[in-house]
Amino acid sequence: MRKQMMDYQGNYTIKRRPAHLALHNAKTWTQIEAEITRHGASSFDRLTILCKDHNHGDKSANHPYQFVTYCIRQKWLEQVL
Repeated sequence: MRKQMMDYQGNYTIKRRPAHLALHNAKTWTQIEAEITRHGASSFDRLTILCKDHNHGDKSANHPYQFVTYCIRQKWLEQVL
C-alpha cells in the first residue's frame, strides 16, 4: 500500500546522519539538521517548509515534502511519539 502525506504527520528527530549527499541535497539536509538541533524535534509540516526551495540539480522538487519523505525512507529521520 502506498503511503499518503497523512501517514508522515508528526514530529521527527535525527536517527542518523547520511554518509554522503549530493550537493543539492546537502544544503537542504543542513537546514533540516539545524532546525531539529535547535528544537530537539520538528514537525513534518515545518520540515517541508524548509524544503520548499529544494532543487534536484537543475529542476525543482515535485512536492515540498519529497525530500523529507526521502530522508524518512532512508532512516535518517525517525518519528517521535
